[in-house]
Amino acid sequence: MKFDIPNYVKKIIVALTNAGFEAYVVGGAVRDLLLGKEPKDFDIATNARPDEIKLVAQQNGFGIVRELGQNFGVIMLTIGKNTVEVAAFRNETYGADAHRPAEVWYCDTVEEDLGRRDFTINAMALDYGGGIIDFFSGREDLQKKILKTVGNADKRFEEDALRMFRACRFIGQLGFSYDIKIKSAIKRNLTKVEGLSLERVRTELNKLVCSQYAEKGMELLVDSGLAGESCRYRADKTEQLIPILPELMKLVGVKQNSRYHQYDGWNHTLAALANSDRSLEVGWAIILHDVAKGLEGIRGVNADGEPTDFGHDVLGAKMAKNILTRLHFSTVVIQRVTWLVKNHMRFGTNIAAKDETTLRWIRQTAREGMFRVTKEMAEAFKQLVALCIADLSATTAHEQEVIAAQMYGKKLIIMAYEMPVHTTDLNISGKELGEIVPKQTDLAEIMQLLLLRVQDGELTNEQSILRKAVQAWHERSRHKKR
Repeated sequence: MKFDIPNYVKKIIVALTNAGFEAYVVGGAVRDLLLGKEPKDFDIATNARPDEIKLVAQQNGFGIVRELGQNFGVIMLTIGKNTVEVAAFRNETYGADAHRPAEVWYCDTVEEDLGRRDFTINAMALDYGGGIIDFFSGREDLQKKILKTVGNADKRFEEDALRMFRACRFIGQLGFSYDIKIKSAIKRNLTKVEGLSLERVRTELNKLVCSQYAEKGMELLVDSGLAGESCRYRADKTEQLIPILPELMKLVGVKQNSRYHQYDGWNHTLAALANSDRSLEVGWAIILHDVAKGLEGIRGVNADGEPTDFGHDVLGAKMAKNILTRLHFSTVVIQRVTWLVKNHMRFGTNIAAKDETTLRWIRQTAREGMFRVTKEMAEAFKQLVALCIADLSATTAHEQEVIAAQMYGKKLIIMAYEMPVHTTDLNISGKELGEIVPKQTDLAEIMQLLLLRVQDGELTNEQSILRKAVQAWHERSRHKKR
């Protein structure tokens, strides 16, 4: 089997080999090559020590990024615009810290180096000739589409608690099943999560949320109890424990109206996530869109004795904001996800409504000040459509209902793109206005009036129409002055 390894990677391997050392492509790149995917980056492992790696690099004209992970035997080399991590074979032991090794030492064989890694599918090496070195049956596990740890799962998670989140992420990215020992080992090592930093946990969560099979990884995250744990956040020389996603645990088993839902609250969320567009905002909005269901003050019963959750969108939006703020997401992401959760029920109620109703909704949104320009608002509506179609697809809705929702969604997006939000969205500029009206005129006021008239549908957003409107206004002003 031939593998497409970039020339800059081959040059480093050849240089190390010619200097008398072993050198291999290792880790995720080997996994991706075997899966027929293009690796995002390439890592090299060698029995050369850091000083020897640097010497070989200097002799061959490779660039060296100084002071990068030298305590761990890692040297970053550059060839042109490309960078490659070259690491000495090493092993490690862990102490109280759940992520950073307490002691690292160099070893002499690639087998020992691979043996310290997390999962068998990440514990393979590739030599220059294309030969696969696989001491832990990683290739077989790839073919069987199963995730297994290298050796004892408890030991791997005790060494590095982040590996428990990485397990969820890899399942989400690859769609693999997992060794039953993984879930039980996670449950036994949940206390280790407190030693992890929020930044690292959030990074893994985001990768999971955007993955192709996110629902599978999220299922393990909740089922194993990881979602209910806390990790640490340090700021201003203080440290606090931050709950990860305990709210999701409360959705498990929450009953829903069987006329509209075939799943409980959590399994509905997972089914919707399976239909995500894989973007960060939509993924988080799907995960949190029903987070308020079943809660006191929201859960009710209708006249037929069926469960209801009126207001879960409004409370859910507040909860989503609190959750994402707690996890230190950016303001941009927090605002967008909150808006999506808050509006996800409006989509369904407007599908059968007249265009005027949808226009009022879009006009109201344009004037709320949430969005700066038309493009930003229209992109938000596009994400809302993605959220709501995923949500609807996870209910008892018939195919024709989903098709109708998709058609409405397309119309909604088009209408949103046609609604100006800011005066800069108008097809006339301040300079053009200045050519029509006297210099002492308040151009900003005229632009604002034009914006309101276009939003109200009194004018179309066409340059010629807007110019005529301004000219007519100017003429009326002149007559009044006479």
